[in-house]
Amino acid sequence: MYTWIRSAIVVIAIALVGIVGVWQAGNLVAERGTLGPSVLQSISPTVALFALVITIGVGALAGGLVAKISTTTTGMFIYGFAICAMAMRLEGATEFITNDGNYAMLLFEALLLSVLVLLGTIGVFAIGGPITCAPQEDTQDSMPSQLGKAVLISLVVLPVLWIFVNSPMKGQVLGASAASGIAVGLLYRQFLRASQPLALFALPIAVVGVGYLVGATMGPSDIAALNEQNISRLLLAMPIEFAGGFIVGLAIVLGWTSSVEEKTEGCS
Repeated sequence: MYTWIRSAIVVIAIALVGIVGVWQAGNLVAERGTLGPSVLQSISPTVALFALVITIGVGALAGGLVAKISTTTTGMFIYGFAICAMAMRLEGATEFITNDGNYAMLLFEALLLSVLVLLGTIGVFAIGGPITCAPQEDTQDSMPSQLGKAVLISLVVLPVLWIFVNSPMKGQVLGASAASGIAVGLLYRQFLRASQPLALFALPIAVVGVGYLVGATMGPSDIAALNEQNISRLLLAMPIEFAGGFIVGLAIVLGWTSSVEEKTEGCS
């Protein structure tokens, strides 16, 4: 297929999933009538959850089809952009704190989102195929060892968020989330390159959920603390915001490192 045709299809897919994400974000309505930022703490959790599932499903389908004619990392970028587009229309941590949001419930939401993201990731990989430069037959690690490494690598997102997120501003949160994805991708290439990174697209979202409880115990988490910038930075990235930025960042760095390895080492 001609390169320009593939590029056109990618652009169309990005536009499509972006429209779906922005459209479905309208179903996440908070108590004060604003959009988002929480699914389970919206005025209609069932409708909000259904909207999230639609966004993830459309993103995974579009990403998988694009991966079929392009690369799996490109497909994952499109998948992540669907969630990112939804996040860009939603309010952030300020609205959550103003509504006296429950961080224990937000932890559960992050775990649920992690599962949904994993299912979508499996869909993209099932349709588009595995990422190149990850020869499973060369690995000597057992499955528990690989899972343990994946969990340890996922923990890096907490210090990255702590360093880069100074306020709940949308651009800063999404940028820090993307930086987390880049950090995880680089560590994956260093320590887990012989396995497919399906779990790494989802595990860090669950880790951020645990970070909510850690951050909530470190000090005040009310609107006064936010205004005085005395709130834990681990509380400033909402689950959907983090998931969207993180998947996009991870997909970008995996795509870049795949192309580098193909040139330097060769991949089948």
